[in-house]
Amino acid sequence: MKREFSNLRRAGALVFIAAFSLAGFSQKSHARKQVQPVPQAPPPPAREIVRRAMQRDVSNWEEEKNYTFIQHIEQRELNADGSIKSKKSETEEILFLYDQPYAHLIKRNDQPLSDNEARKVEKKLNDTMEKRRTETPAEREKRLSDFEKRHREEHEFLLEVPDAYDFRILSEETLNGRSAYVISGEPRADFRPRLNAARVLPKLRPKLWIDKNEFQWLKMEAEVIDTITWGGFLLRLHPGSHIEIEETIVNNEVWLPLHAHIGFDARVALLKPIRLDIDAVFSDYKKFRAESKIISAGEVQH
Repeated sequence: MKREFSNLRRAGALVFIAAFSLAGFSQKSHARKQVQPVPQAPPPPAREIVRRAMQRDVSNWEEEKNYTFIQHIEQRELNADGSIKSKKSETEEILFLYDQPYAHLIKRNDQPLSDNEARKVEKKLNDTMEKRRTETPAEREKRLSDFEKRHREEHEFLLEVPDAYDFRILSEETLNGRSAYVISGEPRADFRPRLNAARVLPKLRPKLWIDKNEFQWLKMEAEVIDTITWGGFLLRLHPGSHIEIEETIVNNEVWLPLHAHIGFDARVALLKPIRLDIDAVFSDYKKFRAESKIISAGEVQH
């Protein structure tokens, strides 16, 4: 599920201005004139708001690639009554090794790694560093080109979101101190996805909180309304499953994931039913080119 958490971003710009006329005083009647506010301009259509938000999200991933961070993912398997059957977690530091992110495990179940596992993790890091250090220019170009292609595909399908739904503005709310439009979407029967990743869109019912001034989406929720399959039917995600993602601004220049939650009922390999609750928390963002460096495994803090 890690790959799913790495996706989703950013929006555009809109400013509402309220102006008021000054009250005058009538010499004849000695009556004060009533202040009449200038009507606010109506908001753009809901689809246009979403379109700007998705465009900003896609363009923002260029900045996202420049940041290292810590991700903590906790998975809880639930019983039928909602009680916790089992729980496990991993904490990883996302490093840059020769211009490509690398997930370095630093904790398991909120505890430092055992000596044996730490040695395995250290060996994997050193092996990856050595492989990338000694690759030929052609090998390096291909590796980075493949990474760039995957990363782009994970984001560009969002440009199809405005065409996939009928959107409407539900209300306006303040979220984390920002005024936001609350917008819901209903899948369109005539939507035809262009990218493979966009095929999942008709199976989701989205709800978005989009900043009124910047057209940046602050929060996104989606309800699964039709079965979603992965891996040639090895995993089936059932209707009623729920996805929620929140973003935060970093260095006053880029919006990045803050928290993601997935609660779902699924069936693995068409046989085993499973009910999972997954939370991912992202923290300690650092701009790679300014604050980070390639390190040896011995420098990594466990």
